[in-house]
Amino acid sequence: MSLPRAIFAALFDDAAVFPPGNSPLDAAVANHRRLRRSSYADLVGPLLLPAAAIPAAADLAGLADIAADPLPPGGATRDQSPEDEAEQDDGPLGVAVIARLGADLTQLVAATALAHNDPRLDLHGVELGWQDDWRELDLQAPAIVLELPRGTEQALALTDIATAIAQDEVPGRRHLAKFRTGRTETWDWPAERELAHVIQDAIAMEIPLKLTGGLHHAVRGTLADGEHHGLLNVLACVAAARVGRPVDALAAILAQRTPDPLIASLASLGPTSVTRLRADFAAYGCCDVREPIGELTDLVVLEGDR
Repeated sequence: MSLPRAIFAALFDDAAVFPPGNSPLDAAVANHRRLRRSSYADLVGPLLLPAAAIPAAADLAGLADIAADPLPPGGATRDQSPEDEAEQDDGPLGVAVIARLGADLTQLVAATALAHNDPRLDLHGVELGWQDDWRELDLQAPAIVLELPRGTEQALALTDIATAIAQDEVPGRRHLAKFRTGRTETWDWPAERELAHVIQDAIAMEIPLKLTGGLHHAVRGTLADGEHHGLLNVLACVAAARVGRPVDALAAILAQRTPDPLIASLASLGPTSVTRLRADFAAYGCCDVREPIGELTDLVVLEGDR
């Protein structure tokens, strides 16, 4: 059963340079260019880069193909044709500037201004950890994404982001909340119920949500390093939260380990619901976007071509 391709449009932000991918910058830029001219280009969002990498990324933008790694056989790019390879991507490199918690925000502001003003780059947004003085930063970006903390400050952060959405006077600028679904040295995997609460709260407050980390696979499963949330689970959960399903039902959707019920629920969405789903769940960062796209291809759910 195939799903509308609009469900996955620009869903996969390319976080190749971040752990666990840790791709060298030149290879990441080159391979992002190749993804942007493949038959899956419409599914791929910007290249996510730390502030320190922005000057070098601008210099590399016109030299991307020189350092490109060979794309592996099979997986997300197995149907790429010679015509795809010949199609050049000479436009500006789409990027978002990322600052993890504790990063130098002075450097973030400077890198964002550089990306905003450099014609070799197309700035999609800036992402940083939420803090109560974030509005004092001069962030020249079309989207500001604020990573949510855990614990008692999470509700404060969500309220603050909702207020920013209501009060922002910059035309067209978006504010989003971001939540980490993968494990780091200081952040454990969020269980189904915790993630369900975050999704439910964001939708109740009309805050677009972005996810990051650990969301590599189409369906929830147990891997060597722990439990992994599934992309289809998250999409189905967001759709269910929008129509008011309780948190227990949302957690059950996130716990589902077979794809068929998830695919069936998403296939039942009409065009308006699909648009609403993607307004609620804007994107997520993945260190190898070919993994989830390849699994979706194997499940034969990607409808049509770009």
